[in-house]
Amino acid sequence: MKYGDLKGNKMETKAKNQFNWRSFVSVLTAFSFIGLTFTGIILFVVPPGRIANWTGWTLLALTKDQWIALHDWFGIIFVVTAVIHLYFNLKLFISYFKSRVTKTFSLRSEWVVALLVCVVVGAGTVVNFAPFSTLMTWNESIKYGWDNPSQQAPIPHAELLTLIELAEQVPDANIETMIANLEGQGIKVQSPEIIVNELAESVAMTPEQIYQIALGQSTTGSSRFGQMTLKQYCEQINLDVDEAVKILNDAGFTIKPEMTIREIADSKGAHPSEIRTLLNQLNQ
Repeated sequence: MKYGDLKGNKMETKAKNQFNWRSFVSVLTAFSFIGLTFTGIILFVVPPGRIANWTGWTLLALTKDQWIALHDWFGIIFVVTAVIHLYFNLKLFISYFKSRVTKTFSLRSEWVVALLVCVVVGAGTVVNFAPFSTLMTWNESIKYGWDNPSQQAPIPHAELLTLIELAEQVPDANIETMIANLEGQGIKVQSPEIIVNELAESVAMTPEQIYQIALGQSTTGSSRFGQMTLKQYCEQINLDVDEAVKILNDAGFTIKPEMTIREIADSKGAHPSEIRTLLNQLNQ
């Protein structure tokens, strides 16, 4: 083999093994844009916080807060990589603002039209005229379409109140009776000052379920969902345990019918409510 050929092969191998930052930034920008778009679509349809937080709403086993966090992080990654991508291609970008003939800065129709599109969209959204107002009306109808009168909180964002504050807001409610009802169902209340949402999370329930039990309207929490075995919960909702095992295995959980719901959730670092959502969907 000639020296030139050997040298060429070495250079080619080195080029193949060398990390290409331009390619990395371009691909990461594209992937983060896809993630940003997908999570943006999800957030377009999620219910308001007063509904999502009270009922323990999830979509694809993720809560509203988790979807928001994903959207924020994809947005951060996209902005950072977009700026770096612009830096790598700065000369090409600047050329869009130059005349094709004189190669000097000049008014070009492309960026003028792009600016006008942004102005029209911004003004249309602020002034709220069609089709921008139509889109927002549609958005509101989807978001509030999740609302169920039978699941409404007594007041907006009741999950953020302490148990005693909630008792004060509900007519004819008595804090001593509410605590007795909860503890009668195995839910230990350390203090009347505990936040409703924190109490719900500690026993793998939703604030709505805690509220119903506290008022003596529900006994669905009698076995404390997180401490039930999978077999027990399947019997409670008339679900075949083998089907439940299969669906949870497919979702990435390590599982045996004798394991508690919390143990199964911990095997994947998930919240027990995600298991409830998966199993309830299977049972529909």
